[in-house]
Amino acid sequence: MKRILIVITLAVFLIGGLLVWRQKNDESGAIFQQTLKVFKPDSEKQPVSSNPLAIENLRKRAYEGSQVTIEDTLSRNASYTAYRVSYLSDGLKIFAAMNVPTGSSELAEGFPVIVLNHGYFNQLTFKTGDGTRTMADILAKSGYLTLASDYRCHGGSDCDGVSRGHRAEYSADVMNLLSSVRNIKQADAQRIGVWGHSMGGEVALKVLEINEQVKAAVLWAPTIDSAGRSGSRWGRRRATESTDSQSFKEASSMNYLSYITAPIQLHHGTADSEVPYEWSVELDEKLKEAGKNVEFFTYEGQDHNFKNLGWGKISPRTVEFFDKNVKAL
Repeated sequence: MKRILIVITLAVFLIGGLLVWRQKNDESGAIFQQTLKVFKPDSEKQPVSSNPLAIENLRKRAYEGSQVTIEDTLSRNASYTAYRVSYLSDGLKIFAAMNVPTGSSELAEGFPVIVLNHGYFNQLTFKTGDGTRTMADILAKSGYLTLASDYRCHGGSDCDGVSRGHRAEYSADVMNLLSSVRNIKQADAQRIGVWGHSMGGEVALKVLEINEQVKAAVLWAPTIDSAGRSGSRWGRRRATESTDSQSFKEASSMNYLSYITAPIQLHHGTADSEVPYEWSVELDEKLKEAGKNVEFFTYEGQDHNFKNLGWGKISPRTVEFFDKNVKAL
């Protein structure tokens, strides 16, 4: 009888331990499973990588978009009105800055749209429009409706539990914003370009590889995520991704440049101490090897933010490029 009681007690402990382990395992994988379930393979015969941040998976998943809600009016001038808006991305409420040119109600087709992608910021001190405000002002005065996502976990946006690094999920936030453009009555969803600076350039590259509907892109001193290179420069950037070489290859935009269809304008200063000038040289070479339409402008002695230039050359070139490849369509 005593032996039977011992066996029963051991069995109870074993079953209880298995249940606790299963519960913890399910909780730790909840975000991964929630992300993975929205992937939509082109064919049942085409397997989906176990890496939810792989470019192929980001291309196959759904981006439903949502209504774009005006939360606040930030400013108003003769050329445009600036708003703080919100939209949904993977179930998260994300804030964004939106500039709507004056006279939008008179345009039946709507304004051409430029989606701007900001670089790395401290997420806790970030405010809507940081990193994109000046270029958005210039573009809005040139007749573009501009949108700049805060990204998840930045400012007041909802967070998914991971709050550090240069994350591939930011490109999903931008993709969901692109899908939401059709719900903005003043916007022409058929004429959209993207702009990105620093980390925002990397986000923009991924967007170009995911969405072939973007008409043109301008990249200022973009980071590039070739396996290991960026991770060794900033330890923070890979806080949420595996350092396994295969995972890097699957998630690196540098390995999927063949998917890009939009023309690209690239700008970089030779005195950039944040993102090496050589990275844009490499990106330019790889894009040309892949047969892509790219033009590369070098700025001697300019830093990461082109402070010494006064934007006297770079901003007119940016607007002219968008006028030719987005507005004129």
